[in-house]
Amino acid sequence: MACSASACQSNCYKTQQEEEAVKANNNTNSFAANISSSNNNSNSGLCLKCKANQPISSNSDGGDDARFCIDCFRGNLFGKFRFAVTSNAMIAPTDNVLVAFSGGPSSRVALQFVHEMHSKAQKNFDACRDRSLPVFGVGVAFVDESSVYSAPSNETDKVIGDVRLIVENLAPPSKELYIVPIESVYSSDSGDGRERLKKLLDAVGDATGREDLLLHLRMLALQKVASQNGYNRLLLGSCVSRIACHVISATVKGQGYSLPADVQYVDARWEIPVVLPLRDCLAKELTMLCRLDGLKTVELIRSPCTGINGLVSSFVTLLQASEEI
Repeated sequence: MACSASACQSNCYKTQQEEEAVKANNNTNSFAANISSSNNNSNSGLCLKCKANQPISSNSDGGDDARFCIDCFRGNLFGKFRFAVTSNAMIAPTDNVLVAFSGGPSSRVALQFVHEMHSKAQKNFDACRDRSLPVFGVGVAFVDESSVYSAPSNETDKVIGDVRLIVENLAPPSKELYIVPIESVYSSDSGDGRERLKKLLDAVGDATGREDLLLHLRMLALQKVASQNGYNRLLLGSCVSRIACHVISATVKGQGYSLPADVQYVDARWEIPVVLPLRDCLAKELTMLCRLDGLKTVELIRSPCTGINGLVSSFVTLLQASEEI
């Protein structure tokens, strides 16, 4: 009931109709807030980017990339790759690109993305009437290190067969595959080269030094096959996780002076410039893409790293795992 006193300073002067209007307004605001909260909860179970499809994982601890749907996740990775290639002029239409394929997830994704760019460029060339824009060439190189690790011949043949199958199963245009024995850096005669390589490795007693030497010989073998077959770009699948390991291990070894050149997108210190289009991608992202797209990888026959490189790799893996918890 309203108060009849004219000097009253309280809210008791409101009529019954006014009180009912206030209650109705409060109920409306509460209903709108509930709808907004319901919409936010429903969107939280959808892809962060398209807000339409189910994410790969609804667990927020898995990172934003795990909360993308498969199409958006793949598009995000390919976007990083394409941006790195175009913004750093890694591949021109007149180039011949040799993809270093080790069989792991990183090099497998690099090969797949280069193949997709190559296929699109070929389709644009076929659709162009004047054929004025050439299409860059693509080759694949696999370094055979079986002579170093003394692997059984049947296992080596299986690995090489799997590599051939992966390259052959890529849609046209076809790509030349080079199986490069690591001892070819010494001589075209495999027997002589294997003997010289064994003598060199036996002279290195330190595990870390042996691993670094093999890494350098692997790069020399790739450079040699690229130079002999007319390629002017060597593309590696090195990702940010591997680069992080290299930064730490090189610093520990006292090689920090070369890090600025080691981690850039294009390393022009070699005769054939080395490009790293996956430099901004994480190893776990590339592994997930291989699993989602069914991209076949090859498990190489190699001894585990036991020196500084192995310790640093375990340390970086542990750090990444702790961030996901």
